[in-house]
Amino acid sequence: MNAAWNRPLLAVAIVAATLAWSAHASAGNKLVVHEWGTFTCLQDDDGRELAGVNIDDEPVPKFVHNLNPFLLNQPLLTSEHWMYRQKAAPRSHPQVTMRLETPVIYFYPPKDQITPFLVNVDVRFRGGWLTEFYPDAKADAPGLGKNTFDFGNLTPQTVGSLAWSDLKVGTDAAGPETNEHVWLAPRKVDAAGVTTPAGESEKYLFYRGVGNLRAPLRVVRARDRHKDVEKYTLYGNFEGVAAREKPLKIDRLWLADIRKDGTKYRSYDPIEATGDPFAKVAELDAKLTGAQQGLGNLKKEMHAALVAAGLYEKEATAMLSTWDRAYFQSPGMRLFFIVPREWTDHVLPLSLSTPAKIERVMMARIELITEEQHALLAEIAKTPPSDGSWLQKIKPGPAADKFYEGRENFGDLGIAIPADYQTYLKLGRFRNALVVAEERRRPNTYLTRFIETYGLHPFRAPSQREGNVAAQP
Repeated sequence: MNAAWNRPLLAVAIVAATLAWSAHASAGNKLVVHEWGTFTCLQDDDGRELAGVNIDDEPVPKFVHNLNPFLLNQPLLTSEHWMYRQKAAPRSHPQVTMRLETPVIYFYPPKDQITPFLVNVDVRFRGGWLTEFYPDAKADAPGLGKNTFDFGNLTPQTVGSLAWSDLKVGTDAAGPETNEHVWLAPRKVDAAGVTTPAGESEKYLFYRGVGNLRAPLRVVRARDRHKDVEKYTLYGNFEGVAAREKPLKIDRLWLADIRKDGTKYRSYDPIEATGDPFAKVAELDAKLTGAQQGLGNLKKEMHAALVAAGLYEKEATAMLSTWDRAYFQSPGMRLFFIVPREWTDHVLPLSLSTPAKIERVMMARIELITEEQHALLAEIAKTPPSDGSWLQKIKPGPAADKFYEGRENFGDLGIAIPADYQTYLKLGRFRNALVVAEERRRPNTYLTRFIETYGLHPFRAPSQREGNVAAQP
């Protein structure tokens, strides 16, 4: 593998963008539909998905429809979430191993099409629930009743779905007013507006969900202390999607170490993986020896790759813009790669009532545990936990709001934060999943007391023997 692909890929991206727009402009009587989105997982050093990633640090506007507001949790507990969990602790959800984050669907009618025209759109999530969406759609999921969603068991066999019926495509109606960047960025494209029979309008269809699934790749960390070598070995997770004799191609990968003091990364040429979960498909330098530098350069490479994969320029820009906070500002080690279309179509089947040229460009993001996080977990495990009473002294206000949202620069709470909790905050977005996974792997009295004191017990995953967590090879 090598990283010397920037100039060739940029040329390919320019050609791809030109051809994509040409195809759009000359599509005749065929509708063009583009979709982008992200699958996010957290894996331990052995490549196992960790449950408890149902953390929402990029909330969408309140007008977005939501099956259950407590399925996703804020990074830190508020009193409202605490009270809900005390009443419904057995139902709090510890089985989420994958986040389906911000897929959007755009429509580009052919030039000779009379607008608006009607289209039905259906999407299903195999192994998950589709829980947030706009405009309104008919949702279906096990446990869904009239105006309620009693979320229960989430397994790889669960199927959630959304259906937009009699959707008007080609309307001029503007979407709802909002100042949320994560919502406004996807509007900055040249797509047609859509409107439901009830009158809800937007520039795109939006949906999100959670699942109990494995990522398309399993990342195993290995270290040779004698040779001072550290690497990530990649294995494919394409059982049921790819045959063992017919591999799927992953067009582009990036391993990125995102830090406050600067980002370094390596980009990698395409790899292939089959349906054999034990077949090694690649090895990556975990220390990023000779890595490329700069978040700006990483974004440029990703943008070029997304366009080469089928998105229009403005769509790729919008997609990366929604990542600014959760992906590009939050420190961590992450593996990004463009998901094979076959995997997307299998896990997330999409159908339309009218013939269309459909492009689906999905990015996978696998969060990997860093040495710094291992050290922070060890520090919590050896520190007598604080009693938690200080949380009751936090006064409402902007600083408190930012604190509960998990923001690093939340301001002055007016009280001292105990040392063990400060260590916990440094673990990042998926801190709750990391702490309970550490307790499961290395049982420790202090860890258990910390979990009970700060209400992290709902994140404890059920035993795999109960069949509730996606099986690991």
